[in-house]
Amino acid sequence: MKCIICESEWKANAKISSSITLCPFCREPIASGKKAAQSFDNTADTLIYIKEQLGVDALLGARAYSYFADLTRNQLRDETELIKQFCDKGALDCLKAAIGGPGSEHGNAIKRALFKLPKYLQDSQAVADMLYDFAAALGWQLPKPQPAPSLRPAQARPAQKQPVTLPPAPPEPNSDIVVNPEVGSIQKFAGIDWRILAVENKKALLISEKILEKRPYNAERKDITWENCALRRYLNGEFCNKLGAAKSAIAETRNSNPNNPWYGTAGGNTTTDKVFLLSLDEVCRYFGDSTEELRNLRKEEDINDVNNPNRAAKDEDGDASWWWLRSPGGFSNYAAFVHTDGSVNVLGNSVDDFIGGVRPALWLNL
Repeated sequence: MKCIICESEWKANAKISSSITLCPFCREPIASGKKAAQSFDNTADTLIYIKEQLGVDALLGARAYSYFADLTRNQLRDETELIKQFCDKGALDCLKAAIGGPGSEHGNAIKRALFKLPKYLQDSQAVADMLYDFAAALGWQLPKPQPAPSLRPAQARPAQKQPVTLPPAPPEPNSDIVVNPEVGSIQKFAGIDWRILAVENKKALLISEKILEKRPYNAERKDITWENCALRRYLNGEFCNKLGAAKSAIAETRNSNPNNPWYGTAGGNTTTDKVFLLSLDEVCRYFGDSTEELRNLRKEEDINDVNNPNRAAKDEDGDASWWWLRSPGGFSNYAAFVHTDGSVNVLGNSVDDFIGGVRPALWLNL
């Protein structure tokens, strides 16, 4: 079909003249005086219809919400506004960019779109549902997730207080000094529960007992190392500042960043950090000695051993989740991680996966 105003052409079947009244490109009337004969009362059918009649460009274009409004009943006005926000914030652009990618990229496209939405959108589950409706209209056949904390931006999650665990010798009131540190014990520091992994040279190595939040290793998918990734900047900047006066007790640490032990992916330069993520070598060394298995690992295998329960972690809502390591994965745009069951994946996940758990680690002066 061809528009007589802007001369744009698009594919349409015989129903188009009685269902869509405006050109999908210039928005001028196709035939004056005609009203849309087709109308829908649910989001999914409307989006599928737009895709079938006008194509992908109309479904994911800047005026998708206009077509949606033309074809839906009044009770869907909230969904129309939500689609408008998708267009304005670039979420649909993320989906559009991934259409030509392999099937494994479709899920990540939705995650990236969710991550781009501003945190002031109040109903994040509605956002996720709408994105999956677009995916279904594209024919991606992705299962729509059940409501879950992992689909909500970490910043929108209400803080939940954890039970206070007092150390054997109680600290002074309001003190942030860890007292009588013992390897394996859980102690409070700066209002957070930490597990003590090692005590050496009047310093203690701490890692958060829980996954404190969900963040990508890096905001965009590209070749990157720990030295330059967004998560390192966040941990040593905003996160460290949240600890208040307690941060003065944190020792600066020179961290080596070895190459991936199996794939040989470059780990980058040595860094100096106050707060960091554990490396592959460190997670094996401090959670149960699996270093021999790490050296003997075969391609695409996990470190899967009796130490899994020690490495497994939950988020602050009590849900098991995977968490990032600072070591590179099998590619330069992947980072290694620990599975929900505690096994260690050396191939890794894409660095822009925004539901990766964060367990900060630090050396504390005693």
